[in-house]
Parts: sequence; C-alpha cells; structure tokens
Amino acid sequence: MKNIILLMITLLANLLIGCTSSQEKSNELINDFWTLEIINGMSYNPDSGNGVRPVVEINLKEAQFAGNTSCNNMSGKVIVEGGKITFSDIVTTKMFCMESIEQEFLIALGKVNKYKIERLRLLLFEGDTELMILKKTE
Repeated sequence: MKNIILLMITLLANLLIGCTSSQEKSNELINDFWTLEIINGMSYNPDSGNGVRPVVEINLKEAQFAGNTSCNNMSGKVIVEGGKITFSDIVTTKMFCMESIEQEFLIALGKVNKYKIERLRLLLFEGDTELMILKKTE
C-alpha cells in the first residue's frame, strides 16, 4: 500500500512539473522584441506618421518591458500568467513628435489583459477584443 501511495505521489508530482514546464515554454515565446503591425483593427503604416513603428521588448525574467512608442522611449512592468498579460507602471520620455501614434498605442497597451501568439505574431486583447497585433522582430 505504501508503494502505491508513493507511486501515485510521484506520478502526480511529475504531471504537475510537466504542466508547469509546458506553461513556462509557452510564456517564454513572448520574451522577445515585437513591432506594431495592427492597432484597433487598422494596419499601421509608419510612412503616414513619423516613419517609426512602435516596438516592445518583453523581459519576463525581470518582469519588465521597454521600447519605443513611435515617438518616445517607454518602459514599465509586465506580468504574464498563462494567457493573461498586463502592462503597468508605463513611463515615457517627453519629446514632442508630430503625427505620432503614441497616444493611441499607450492607451491600447494599458488596456491589454490577454494575449495569444500565432505565426510569429503577438495578438493583444482586452477581453475578447483584439487591440493590437505585433510581429516578432528579428
């Protein structure tokens, strides 16, 4: 009887470790540089603004993100748990830029609470509403 209980505990522990490793691997995919492609359902064309695409670098180990809004540098905290993600404590530099998507980008980033990765794209959602699609940057 002791052997059966010990075997079941071992199997359960291995199952839990396997699930955790699988979840960590899926979260690790987000740990990279991402460049804005679509925001609020519209393709982003940097030629219509100041020529710069917003970029986000996600660092899960430090629970931080950094990047550029298309105008200013930005940074803050990022928390990823399963399919949930939040960006908080967002700070930016304060340069003035004409025709920047910065405000729309920052507002959307602050609303994000879910994500999905498909075909090297990071899809960011508020609930079931897709806010942005970012492409993995090489």
